[in-house]
Amino acid sequence: MKRFIIILSLILGISAVSMAQPRATGLRIGATGLDASYQHSQNWNTFVQGDMGLDFGSGADAGAGFRMAATYNMVWARPAWTDQGTWAIYAGPGLAFGYVGDRVIYRAEALKIKTRSHGFMLGIAAQAGLEYNFEFPLQLSVDIRPYFGFHVAEGRDINSELSYSPKTGFYNRGLLGFIPTLSARYRF
Repeated sequence: MKRFIIILSLILGISAVSMAQPRATGLRIGATGLDASYQHSQNWNTFVQGDMGLDFGSGADAGAGFRMAATYNMVWARPAWTDQGTWAIYAGPGLAFGYVGDRVIYRAEALKIKTRSHGFMLGIAAQAGLEYNFEFPLQLSVDIRPYFGFHVAEGRDINSELSYSPKTGFYNRGLLGFIPTLSARYRF
């Protein structure tokens, strides 16, 4: 019975502490796609952000894809630019993966072939941003998050008319993450 009470109190304590941490959920939209976004604060200066959503694709013939990313962000400064609300400048590393469309470049004999194809993407992410927390439960942020990784797609082998083989290359669309993205989240 004593063990049961100790285990139950640990579970309730951990639940209470995790529920006391500020969180935010909302949407993130930019040049690369539309994501559902979730933030969970670890403490005053760090938070984990997870985004999952639709990748817009790299052209009319590539179509849309699916992407997930998680970053661990550290708050570098909290400037007092306004009397109301709070500002934060943050940055951090992360990981991303998904099934996305991208431009695939490969060589076959003397030809350089460029094609658009769907495939799996895996890479590291680097995020930097500026956020503003209103006094009511709304958070707005602007950030950049480029992805540096590879893209594996099915490409047609020129030497054989019917064979397909995986083509691996740099994930080109990941560099569009340098275009700023806007997020709006509800804090709770």
